Amino acid sequence: MTNPVLNDRFAVLKDRIEDYLKQFHQTLIGLNGDALQAVISELRSGLQEPFLFVVVGEVKSGKSSFINALLGETICEVDAAPCTDAIQQIVFGEERFEETIHPLLKKIGLPLPILKTIAIVDTPGTNTVIENHQEITRNFIPNSDLVLMVFQAKNPYTQSAWDLLDYVREEWRKRTIFILQQADLARPDEIQTNMTRVRELALQKGIPDPQIFATSAELEIKGIDDSGFKAVRKFIRTTITGGRHYRLKLESILETAGQVMLQFENSVADRRQRLAADQATVAKVKQRLVSGHKQSAYELQSLIERLSGTYRRESQELVRDFSEGLSFRRLFERSIRSTIGRKASVKKWVDKLQARFESNLRQRAEAITEEGAAHFVEGLQMLLQQLLQELEDVQGIPITENSLFRRIDQRRTDVIDAVKINLTDLGGSDTFTTGDLQNTDSLAPSLVGGSALTAIGAFFLTVTHGLFFDITGGILTGTGLLLAGGVLFVRKGKMIAQLEANLEKGGEHFEAELNEKLSARLNLIFDDIDRNFLTLYEFVDQEEARLNPIVDALQVLQQQQQLLFQETRTQLPD
Repeated sequence: MTNPVLNDRFAVLKDRIEDYLKQFHQTLIGLNGDALQAVISELRSGLQEPFLFVVVGEVKSGKSSFINALLGETICEVDAAPCTDAIQQIVFGEERFEETIHPLLKKIGLPLPILKTIAIVDTPGTNTVIENHQEITRNFIPNSDLVLMVFQAKNPYTQSAWDLLDYVREEWRKRTIFILQQADLARPDEIQTNMTRVRELALQKGIPDPQIFATSAELEIKGIDDSGFKAVRKFIRTTITGGRHYRLKLESILETAGQVMLQFENSVADRRQRLAADQATVAKVKQRLVSGHKQSAYELQSLIERLSGTYRRESQELVRDFSEGLSFRRLFERSIRSTIGRKASVKKWVDKLQARFESNLRQRAEAITEEGAAHFVEGLQMLLQQLLQELEDVQGIPITENSLFRRIDQRRTDVIDAVKINLTDLGGSDTFTTGDLQNTDSLAPSLVGGSALTAIGAFFLTVTHGLFFDITGGILTGTGLLLAGGVLFVRKGKMIAQLEANLEKGGEHFEAELNEKLSARLNLIFDDIDRNFLTLYEFVDQEEARLNPIVDALQVLQQQQQLLFQETRTQLPD
């Protein structure tokens, strides 16, 4: 770095990119992005390193020999067996040194002038049988500034190497050049044919103007000019020296960060889509509950009106029977007979009317209540099925394997599963015993447990029976029937009016009480259904609050990246 102006511009841009990468790294913290965090962390470290060549290729393609010949030093071992079992990073050092950074990375320092501008990385072969070698190579690609794909000159078509190129280009957009090594082992026509074919394949993979070099490390080491290394060194000089490496270095880091950004963007877009679907589902659930509540309230009102109509009809029948029984002759006979102990007394006549009225009313009301309760329960079951289907539909959105939000997606799955289980339990159809139906307290009609829907019908019957008993019991008393000296005194019109008033009052009380009790139960039922969705409501609200700042941070990072790209291209030479 001999140009002070370029040095200053580079230093300023490098510091700003460091700040950008630091902010990017902090944004990724807490997400399921350990691998991407590692890439950003390595990029921050790479800012302090020279321009980085990463040499990749299959085992025995001549990578190590190429590096040795390029540097004029025996650095990388050359052996019949795969010997590069870790990444070897070759950097400048005032004197030679070797340092093991970790078991998979070794740093070698050499006092070679070329290494003041570039660093070279030798990687394990792409097709080695040694465990982890290919993974080691793939994991180091994001840190590279330029990738050198090394093939055997006689056979540059090995699948694993071209598969790695797909990874280099498609996932990380790395600049790539091609080395056909061991050219001394191939005929000139073979080399020409293979170079043409490699060019075609590279163009097909989206590499514009691919740079291809045929080299022979063997000839270079022997000092033979026709080794092909002059062309390689010229490319390095024209590409890397003269200040161009400043721009290429920063562009490479920004491009790699851009690929991480793309994965980040895709994950955020996926999460926003999933959140929008969840919000729509919550809105649908709430709307279904409101509509279901209204429909159930309408059904209950219809049931109450039918029961009230039955009560009125039975009341009218009772008034007719009572009026007919108040003829003077019949009353006199009952009065006289009651004084001498005969069965046909006034009291027994009244009790008989009372019992018949209660029995008829109970039977007719029970049939209506059973039918109404069954229809009500059927509506609830349909509602629960619709709610379950809403959850099935929203849960069916596939989870992206490499999503940064997999932890959140798993939490979402757990929440939806829990709600589905609870709703399924609400719709259970276990039956109650006859004994259970006789005791309101034992019904537990609160939609908790498998027999809840059956309990609703039982509750309706019990409430209806209880109210009729309270209202109809003693309805004929206080109508003005009096006995004086064994003789019945009666004012028929007043007594009938009193009975009608009692029946009307009882009917009003019955309708009001039934409406109050069933409406209260209806509210409890829908409160219980809604309560099962509270965890989903809470999850969706929390996710919206959690995602919004991430979206904001993403937009800021995108703007910073675009600005840094623009300034790098305008302030540093190309």
